[in-house]
Amino acid sequence: MEAGINIGFFAKRIPMAKAAELVAKAGFTHLDYTPPVEQDDWESVMKESCRIFEANGLSVHQTHAPFNRYGRYGEKHKLCLDRCMEATAFMGAKYIAVHGDEFDFDTLTYSEEAALSYNHDYFAPYVEKSEKAGFKLAFETVFEDHPTRKRFTSAPEDLLRLIESFKSEHAVCCWDFGHAHVSFPYTAAEWIPKFGSRIQCMHLHDNTGKDAHQLPMTGDIHWPKMMQAFKEIGYKGVWNVEYSHGNIPESLLPDFLTLTKNTVRYLNGLCE
Repeated sequence: MEAGINIGFFAKRIPMAKAAELVAKAGFTHLDYTPPVEQDDWESVMKESCRIFEANGLSVHQTHAPFNRYGRYGEKHKLCLDRCMEATAFMGAKYIAVHGDEFDFDTLTYSEEAALSYNHDYFAPYVEKSEKAGFKLAFETVFEDHPTRKRFTSAPEDLLRLIESFKSEHAVCCWDFGHAHVSFPYTAAEWIPKFGSRIQCMHLHDNTGKDAHQLPMTGDIHWPKMMQAFKEIGYKGVWNVEYSHGNIPESLLPDFLTLTKNTVRYLNGLCE
């Protein structure tokens, strides 16, 4: 089993060098890393982080693209996407996680077909770039997060249609367990085999119906059922944990990371 974790969660609280040291000591070998593409000095910061990772025997397995939901990045979004693509290629990562939920609500009328077309056209150039660079775009499972605006790909059938629309082995799925549990909790295990080998990376976390990015096994996801589905598809990728909430004291981080690693090992055991 190869285990990964999103190091940015820890580097928000402690220096990157210390975060990398703790992650490595806990037995993680792979990282989920978000390049600081909004910063003017993003490239030098990213390269320094890579130096730290290498010194600790860590490699970046997947990156996080900047997500533009509700125009967070505005017109700068594609520039940041380009930078993230550059960073992903430089670090030799295998996947870049993206959300296929873009839409121009100001000038277009929303429908599933219109959103499918919009997202296909929006991301097609990046799928092509990923083919040339040697990594893959991994579209995440997402969930509805707005009271009035629809979020495309929050329904698994729409996510699968989008991935298939590219007709490329470089458009795959990042199965986000927590997001799927919020969006379609009663059928998630049934959808995993339908995605099948398209699921090539993951975000492991738990919740009780609201996105919380908790330690797996501390929410109400039915993990034995999920792991049985992953066993069925023969998943052989990295088991990657994704945290985003909470503020764990530095003194507790070694034990927390050890518990996380042991939890991942337990889940992986359910697939064997």
